[in-house]
Amino acid sequence: MSTELPPSLRLAAEEAFRLAASLATAEDAQWMPSHSPKPREDTTERSKGEHSDPTGSTVIDSRRLALRASVMAGEDALTKTADYLAYVRRGLERALSR
Repeated sequence: MSTELPPSLRLAAEEAFRLAASLATAEDAQWMPSHSPKPREDTTERSKGEHSDPTGSTVIDSRRLALRASVMAGEDALTKTADYLAYVRRGLERALSR
């Protein structure tokens, strides 16, 4: 029996590990506001003297929302991949046992 991984398995494992590492990096960032200052919607000037709403700004931050959507897609992809691999493995094991 060869101890070397088939290329398809190596590729899948490497991508899964890379995705998991990226998800770990994004874990805290997905809940934080973007770091760059945000100009007012109707002008390039920064707001002067208005009452700020950091919670509301964080909630509607489009870059944060895009990151959150990507994190959710990554978590979903890992879950679906694991489920599908388990399904295929069980079918293979049943076929081998026959």
